Amino acid sequence: MRDRSWQRPGISGANLPRACTVVLVLALAATITGWALDFTARRAPSEPVRPVTVGNPAARTQAADIAPIAFLFGALPGADGSDIKLVGVIARGKQGQGIALLAVDGRPALALRAGTEIAPGVTLADVRADPVLISRSGALQEIRLPAKPTPEGIVKVR
Repeated sequence: MRDRSWQRPGISGANLPRACTVVLVLALAATITGWALDFTARRAPSEPVRPVTVGNPAARTQAADIAPIAFLFGALPGADGSDIKLVGVIARGKQGQGIALLAVDGRPALALRAGTEIAPGVTLADVRADPVLISRSGALQEIRLPAKPTPEGIVKVR
């Protein structure tokens, strides 16, 4: 028979789960230590911090030019009917028929009926009590009346 006095080096089946647990605990400790060192390390900023001056509001309130982005989505620069504001509505029933007062591109308001062409490719599709639907080459856009501010001296009670 074989002599069992000499045993192979290694981990036996009974000690394998314990050895795996020790290896995983050491890996977890190394990971946590690495994270702690990364989060507590003091690093110099890559570029110097420049404070924004309080007295210069132009840099924060300047409107962005969206014309290049609008051109990517199919808008034509300087097309008529790009700025339409709803000034008033005379609604007639629930059929969507009525008259809307629209100011187009800063011009004086015009009284238009549903179905009337406002500008090339822009049609007044539907007139309701508050929202007005405008069709821009088949795409519907909803325009609402601007909210009126509460007069001074009147307090809203809820």
